[in-house]
Amino acid sequence: MPSAYDSVVRFFSRVNLWLAILGAGILFFAASIIFFEVVSRAVVGTSRLWVIEVSEYSLLYITFLGAPYLLEKNMHVTLDLLHLSLSLGWQAILRVINSVIGFAICVVLTKIGIDVMLDQIDTGVRATTVMAPPRYWITPALPLGMFLMAVQFLFQGVGAIRRKGL
Repeated sequence: MPSAYDSVVRFFSRVNLWLAILGAGILFFAASIIFFEVVSRAVVGTSRLWVIEVSEYSLLYITFLGAPYLLEKNMHVTLDLLHLSLSLGWQAILRVINSVIGFAICVVLTKIGIDVMLDQIDTGVRATTVMAPPRYWITPALPLGMFLMAVQFLFQGVGAIRRKGL
């Protein structure tokens, strides 16, 4: 029977997968509207001002919805040359150090992101763009992505400690 820790890890793994799928859907949507915008400009000669703005917002969501999944699957950028040249013990120690630093940074960015979003809700600030959406519609991607990345860094650190008995 799986432990409570394993159940929590599986839960967050499913959340990461679903958010990565959502990010992929947003990427497909953004690519589609850009494609249709290019065709529309070439054929009809008209342009829709909202396309560029929506595609910009999409990039933010794609990044922060997909990053926790990539971190979980170890598909993020690493310095393999340095890492692989070390002994297994040092690799485990560096994984723990990396996890602690990554966790701390992500927790701080989560807190800042939540504070900024709450401030945007309180002040009702809007983007200074054509669509002028409320900023708090755009900002949640950061704290959500950073929170899930903090969780993944925590799991990676615990995993490194469990595997090597540090």
